[in-house]
Amino acid sequence: MKQYFQMICSAQLVRYVFTGGMTTLVNYILYFFLMEAGLHYLAANSLAWLGAVIFAFFANRHMVFHSSGDRWQEFREFFLLRLATLAAENLLLLTLVSGIGIGSAVSKVLVSVITVVLNYGACKYGVFRERGVAGE
Repeated sequence: MKQYFQMICSAQLVRYVFTGGMTTLVNYILYFFLMEAGLHYLAANSLAWLGAVIFAFFANRHMVFHSSGDRWQEFREFFLLRLATLAAENLLLLTLVSGIGIGSAVSKVLVSVITVVLNYGACKYGVFRERGVAGE
């Protein structure tokens, strides 16, 4: 039983890393495209985040957690949890770029590491958790 549980967890983690990589790619492509278009780095980050969140919701729901819960409830929870990580991400970017003077591209990569960990926990234990009979 323990080996079966470990196999499921590791497979889920592999799927999360893969979809997370794809989500990060969507985020970075949008971010750098918007930066090249002349947007401020925080505006570019926020718009790139929105595109990545929409992609990530469907990828995580179907490929990682195989959820069959209420789609709109999960989307609301997913969006709100990701909104909290966006606030943390923008604050960290502001601190690194404007406060410390690290370039926006390097700062984006550094901040991504933190948000990946936060987002996995939020998804696994918040949005896509297995709910009891009463919907808890």
